[in-house]
Parts: sequence; C-alpha cells; structure tokens
Amino acid sequence: MAKKRRRNYHGIAEPVHVGEPLLVRLAAAFVENLTLMLKTALVVGAVVLVHDLRTALEEVPQPVAESAPRSAAPVVIEEIDAIEAQETVLSDRVKHAFNCTFEDYRNAHYDDCIKEPSSIYVRPNADPDNTGLVFYDAPVLYARLDNYTSPE
Repeated sequence: MAKKRRRNYHGIAEPVHVGEPLLVRLAAAFVENLTLMLKTALVVGAVVLVHDLRTALEEVPQPVAESAPRSAAPVVIEEIDAIEAQETVLSDRVKHAFNCTFEDYRNAHYDDCIKEPSSIYVRPNADPDNTGLVFYDAPVLYARLDNYTSPE
C-alpha cells in the first residue's frame, strides 16, 4: 500500500477577505499609506526643527559681564495724559437700527423702523379695524329642491 502524502504548511498566512468590496480595500490601503507618510513627515519635521534651533542658538551672542558697574540714572516718570474716551464709529444706518429698539423712538418713526406688515410691532394708535379696506361677509345662499308635485 502506498503511503499517503501529507502536506504540512508551516507559518501563518494572512486571511484573504474575498467578500470585502474593492472600494473598502482601496480606502484602507490609502489610509495606511497616508498614516505612514504623516508619521515620516512628523519625524523629518522634528529633525529640521531641532537643527534650526541649534543654529539659531549658536548665532545668539552670550552675555558678557561688565568690569565696571554703571551708575544708575535717575528715572523720570512722566504723567500719562488721560485717555480720551473714543466714540464708537457707527454708521447712520446702524445708529438708526439701534434707536429703533427703543419704544419711544420706534413709535415716533414707525414707518422708517418697521417694514409692514408686522405681527410683532403694532402701529401706534391703530384701530383694530385699520385695514384700509372693508370686507363684508358674503351672503350665504342655500339651494333647495322642493317637490311640489301633487298626487293625482
């Protein structure tokens, strides 16, 4: 009897996901590549920053101690003029809109402040029937069918 050959596979292979759509696999590959590029850029940027800081520190001269102390000059304190109250710069239209928020001004300049019709701000001294057009109720007509046939 012949021996059966048994094949042993050694090692672990990555599973193949056949059911995963191509678009999802492409997006995952793009994200992995982008992550690798960003990590590389971060490391390169850190190296460049450290190099620039070292060259900047080498160019700065070190402070040198003086041999003879200087005499201190008297400090003259000048009085600072009072800061003038600066008037806010507002256009005329903004001032007008601000004034329209006050009831007295709004009632005096109602046509300028309020765009008609307004359900929030009622015209001052307006009658309840101040519509300018009178609507009368339409007469109601009823239809009726009378059967006046007499039995003969």
